[in-house]
Amino acid sequence: MNNTRVSALIAVPVTAIAVLYAAACAAFSWEPSLGWLIQALIHIGELAGVVALASSGAVGASRPGRAGLAVATTGQIVLAVAEVVWPRQPDLGNVLFGIAPILTGVGLITAGVTLVRADRGRWLPLALGVYTIAVLVPVEIVTGGPPATLALASIAVWDVLWLMLALSVLSPAPVRRPARVVVR
Repeated sequence: MNNTRVSALIAVPVTAIAVLYAAACAAFSWEPSLGWLIQALIHIGELAGVVALASSGAVGASRPGRAGLAVATTGQIVLAVAEVVWPRQPDLGNVLFGIAPILTGVGLITAGVTLVRADRGRWLPLALGVYTIAVLVPVEIVTGGPPATLALASIAVWDVLWLMLALSVLSPAPVRRPARVVVR
């Protein structure tokens, strides 16, 4: 089994659990005492999705695509660190929470544009990056983040997109056939 498949097979169940976790937290205004640890593990699962995409070679030799995935990877690592730091040092945790999703979003947008421009049939990195910057970050800012119901609901949707990304890496990209030109 190759690195792409292993990473994606880690990302799929973790992000599926993340969807249920965030939805339950939003629906029941519930936050477990070890929520910071659960959330750090979720971010590591999302990171596995980025690693799977990177190791799949989907962006090819594109420097912007590879750089975008490196930035997204950094964003996910910073998110996991923020979850662990926040209970003990909330000010530092808040700074990290302010930076990390922007890194992830910008990185995924960059890699996503590379994939769309190369017509590789993979649009989920772009969609996830745009959602992160255009929806998730503003909702977190306006609501103050979790435990606000809307903040948790936006995170649940974010995790659905992460799950879809991980599943897309497991399935082959659609084959693009050139348009048939008929000359008469």
